[in-house]
Order: sequence, then C-alpha cells, then structure tokens
Amino acid sequence: MMHRLFPDLGFVLGESPVWDDRASRLYCVDIEARRLYRLDPARGSFDSFDWPEKISCIGLTDPGPELLVAGVSGLWRFNPETGARQLWAAFPDLPAGQRPNDGKVGPDGAFWVGTMEDRNDRGPAGRLYRFDPEGGVRVMAEGLTTPNGLDWSPDGRRMYRAETRALEIVQYDFDPETGTVSAPRPFVRLAPEQGKPDGAAVAADGSYWVCGIYAGTVWGFHPDGRPAGSVAIGATMVTMPCFGGAALDQLYVTALAQDGQASAGLFGGAALTADPAARPLKGCPARRMRLAPV
Repeated sequence: MMHRLFPDLGFVLGESPVWDDRASRLYCVDIEARRLYRLDPARGSFDSFDWPEKISCIGLTDPGPELLVAGVSGLWRFNPETGARQLWAAFPDLPAGQRPNDGKVGPDGAFWVGTMEDRNDRGPAGRLYRFDPEGGVRVMAEGLTTPNGLDWSPDGRRMYRAETRALEIVQYDFDPETGTVSAPRPFVRLAPEQGKPDGAAVAADGSYWVCGIYAGTVWGFHPDGRPAGSVAIGATMVTMPCFGGAALDQLYVTALAQDGQASAGLFGGAALTADPAARPLKGCPARRMRLAPV
C-alpha cells in the first residue's frame, strides 16, 4: 500500500510531516541536514530551505502562509513564499547539547515542543515546552528522555505523548481553553517486536496512529487502547506519520537513514482503515497558531 515518493529526495533524519490543507502542500524537515522541505505530491516537485541550526518540527499559522519552525534557538517565523525568517520566541533555558524534537500546534492555539539531549546515550533531561501566541513560554513537563508521539483527540480534550525508549504512550486530560494538562495515565505500551513509539497522528475518528521505529510499521489504537490496525512501510526506521491529500485520507510517513543506508525517504499512498469493511480513515486539518502581523 505504501511506496516511496520523490525518488530524488533523501533524508538523513526525516521528521515532522505536516499537511497544509489550504495550499495542498506537505512540509517536513531533515533534522541532521538542517533543512526544511515543501513538497507538492500532485506534481512530484519540491523546494528546500537550508537553516543555520538543527530544526525538528513545524507548525502552520493563521492566516498563513507563514510557518513556525522549531530549532535549537527557539521558534522561527518563516515565510516560504519570500524566504523571510526571524527568530520569534527563544527557548529561555535550553542547555547546551540539547535540541527540540517532536512538536505541534495544539487545540489551545499554542505550539508544544519536546526537547532532548542530542546524543545516543541521552538521559531524562528533556522538557515539554508550550509557546503561546504572544510568545510566552512555559515548561509543562520535565524528566523526559525522548519525547515523541504528541497529538490531541479531535475534540481537543485528550493529549497523547510517547516516551520512545520506554516504549510507552501516555494519555492526558486536556483543557483546550487554557492548555492545562492533567490526569496522566498509561495508554499503550508497545511490545519489543512492534518497535519503539516515535511520531504520531490522530485520525478524525479519534484513533491514534504511531510509528514503530525499528519495526517499519505504523500502529493504530482506538481511544481506549484497543488495536485499530497497522500499516507496513517500505523502510525500517519510520519516524512520523501525518494525514494529507485533498480528502485528508492519505498517509505520509518520514524515515531516517541507518545501517549503511545512504538516505531514507518519504513514503505515502496508503488509505487507512480501522475496519477492512469501512471507508478509509480521514485525518483532521492541522491546527494553526494565530499570529499578529510582523
């Protein structure tokens, strides 16, 4: 069901696919290459934008076309039409040797991003930050090792976060008016053969779809934790999925290169079903942060 898109596009560490439903474009980053991509799947074309530091995740804005791009310094405002960019909100206390990882705009209109030590033997030194639309920054969680899998239920009342190396995904209560997180509880723990939970996306029916890195599979779970299906990808080191396409029923998945691979790619083309007899699942439009004009 899945195939590699854009044969000329190779990632070292592909991450953070985000579908812009207004422009019918897909954005993603290559963390190690310090590069942002804008892709047009219908035409098979793409643009790339080099960055002065490592960047890890992307958020859409309202009204657009600006993006929010999380880098080591903090959140950047970037206009892909003009190439103009500026550092908008800095991390107040990010220690040397750390970088952002997974992040998204939440139902509260804020940009949420986790951080981690940028090394293989990392410890629980990461945090989860919340950047509000006025540029204020708060630490929402500490003691994280590899924060991933961030997303919210369609009604904005539940938040999910994965801790990759622990194989665990946690579910929280979430207040979309205030951005308050409460009542953490275990949601799903992947078995070792399912890989480690990396990036994730929630479908419009509320099911949660997470990349099992090392296992080459995207696993789906209902809001109560029951399995909802799986999709095998043509790469072992899958990192993050997103829903896109005109009907938001196509799955796009990034990957990273490992084990002698020259590069990894972007995969797409799957229409997911939680029930083989049902219609394909659809995603939700990516949430946007409303920013004041520069």
